Amino acid sequence: MIRESPLSRSAARRGAKCAGLKDRRVTWGRQCGAYVCLGAGIVMACAAGGCAGAPVGGGTDRHLSLRQRAGECLKAAVAYPHNPAVRVQAVEALRGTGDIAARPWIRTALLDEHPAVRFAGCVAVGELRDAGAEDGVRVRLDDPDASVRAAAFFAMHRLGRKERSGKLTALLFDHPDPLVRRNAALLLGLLEERGAVKVLARAMQDSDAGVRNQVLEALARLGSREAGQELTFLANSGVGADEVFAIQALTATRDARYLETFRYKFETGTHLETRLAAARGLALHGVDAGFTFAMRALTLENPVVTDSQDTPEGRQLRVRQLAAAVLGATHRAQALHPLARLMDNADDPRVQVAAARAILEILGAEGHARLPFAADPPTRRR
Repeated sequence: MIRESPLSRSAARRGAKCAGLKDRRVTWGRQCGAYVCLGAGIVMACAAGGCAGAPVGGGTDRHLSLRQRAGECLKAAVAYPHNPAVRVQAVEALRGTGDIAARPWIRTALLDEHPAVRFAGCVAVGELRDAGAEDGVRVRLDDPDASVRAAAFFAMHRLGRKERSGKLTALLFDHPDPLVRRNAALLLGLLEERGAVKVLARAMQDSDAGVRNQVLEALARLGSREAGQELTFLANSGVGADEVFAIQALTATRDARYLETFRYKFETGTHLETRLAAARGLALHGVDAGFTFAMRALTLENPVVTDSQDTPEGRQLRVRQLAAAVLGATHRAQALHPLARLMDNADDPRVQVAAARAILEILGAEGHARLPFAADPPTRRR
């Protein structure tokens, strides 16, 4: 069952807004409890509060296999009506499975009422090169939201339709909203084309620190050693949010040259989140030194909060999501039972989705059975 979060109802009623799901150059508390995005790195603005509403049914039948239950959890989350962040995370998780049978659920995101979800859908279609979604992406080329249009340009480029690809560069340099410029930088990095390096390097002159950070991440992804060095410095800044951002950006490169940075930050980091991010970086290179640490963090309750703008609930969410990501990256079956408990019983649907994603990563490492996506995907409101 995808659960509602009673802690977030008042924020939802107030209509609180999160500045961005990946603007980590702010204090922990000002992230509005946004989940840590481990896939494409969505920078879209999204409702902060918001798990209020009736629970959505998911993989609650204990007679189903664990793989089936995790798949049902993600299917339910794609249609979760109360918080777009849940839907974004579910789309990214489905994209990460690599299962062709999951693509109809990803395509529904293209018709979602919230721009962050449409953005995530376009990015996923582009990364998967899902030609069956081309017509849906084409509609998003004229989306009222500039970031969604950027993601549609990205997806069409990846599908071989490059007529409007130059518009990504125009958005990076000319759009007045820094959030749009950040997304354009993100997408240029995801194109995986070295020709984007010179364009991105010019954007390091942007007046917005968030844009410059996103450019650094994109350049590092494209193999820039200079950008990697800058991110390594940032990983040692002593500011927890900056450190996690930098470590995750270095992790996304999948470059073994940063292994010692991950090892050092895991062993010496002063922030729990920093150590977990570093543990995931290690795990993705086959070093599971952080396994026991992540197992303990997975069930952390009422963590100490030192930032006046943070909350115990926000930090608990953040830590549990990071811990689940570490365990998924280790591919160790010993983590399946605690992850299954969290998936079935967590109070926040974002944690449930993180646990389901980790379960599928572990089981995907053990075998390649297709996920249980036999039912029809939901119909999205436009």
